[in-house]
Amino acid sequence: MVSLTPAAHHGRPAVSSMQSMSLSSFRSNFGMRNVRPRRGLQALALAAVLLLHAGLASAAEAAKPAPIPVIVDNDFGTDIDDGFALSLVLASPRLKPLLVTTTYGDTQTRAQLIAQLLHDTGHADVPLAAGPAIGTREGEIGQAGWLRSPAPQVRSDGVDALLATLKRAPAGTVTLLALGPLTTVDAALKQDPQTFARLKQVILMGGSIHRGYGPQAGTNSDTPSAEYNIKLAPQALRDLLASGVKVEVQPLDSTEIALPAPLQARIFAAHTPYAAPLSALYTLWAERSPWGTTPTLFDVVPVARLLAPSVCKPVPLHITVDDDGMTRVGAGAPNATACLDVDKAGVLKLVEAALAPAAVPKQAQP
Repeated sequence: MVSLTPAAHHGRPAVSSMQSMSLSSFRSNFGMRNVRPRRGLQALALAAVLLLHAGLASAAEAAKPAPIPVIVDNDFGTDIDDGFALSLVLASPRLKPLLVTTTYGDTQTRAQLIAQLLHDTGHADVPLAAGPAIGTREGEIGQAGWLRSPAPQVRSDGVDALLATLKRAPAGTVTLLALGPLTTVDAALKQDPQTFARLKQVILMGGSIHRGYGPQAGTNSDTPSAEYNIKLAPQALRDLLASGVKVEVQPLDSTEIALPAPLQARIFAAHTPYAAPLSALYTLWAERSPWGTTPTLFDVVPVARLLAPSVCKPVPLHITVDDDGMTRVGAGAPNATACLDVDKAGVLKLVEAALAPAAVPKQAQP
């Protein structure tokens, strides 16, 4: 509250003081001896407008939703979608990355690539740790050529870092975005299931319910496939589904979104810190990709789901996992939800807004 008289500080109504104050004494007390009454009233009106504007601005700031705390676990460096997904996380003020961990295979090199991305995009303060080096994958990290020498030093305690992050955060607030094979996630779950249960939810990219890989980017087959993330660590998904933690699955049914060439060109040409790294990583990926040179934004969909929940409508399912990585709908109480379709245009709009924002026109000079 703004008080107009000293009396207001001692509990007396300011309006009474104003009523007892003559216009001349008011002007004298407030340093307005040489201001005409009309101009004095104009000054008071302007002050009132400024105070109202400041109050409205403060109220609008307070009404903004708090950023969503997330942990991102991914297999950066193999397919190119991890680069787009992590860049979308970093470029989105609605998300607050508490930790990034790497999973499957050469997790150290994956983490070094991410460390360089974080440095180059102004996010070197985001905590990062490599997960356990479990498993191997042919053509594992084709984007390793992007690393400069000397490669950045990274922590290798990804499991401990994940659990420590959950212990520090209020229970039920952190979302884990699991964008690769679930080996690091599974190790954390097994090491300390009680702390792991502090998660709000896990949103993962993996599995295939009714539709599988299509013949080209952005298309689906009419039959399910053994999706790579689950095929490489099927027991890890079984463990997660049995953990009691809320799990949302983004399977091939909802994640086959091709990046249109015009949008890709705008992302690489945009005046953002992500343009040059993504362009360089894409070039290395495209040279070695057995899937063609059009990126499929699999891992972007879980991020988009957090940013704009309306991009898909998850349905409750009881999901079972075969040893070959096939995910099926079985009998029993739901143990997860899954999106079986997605608003592709909506996802691409989110990507465009964050990574290829329209240039702000310069104001005309007077």
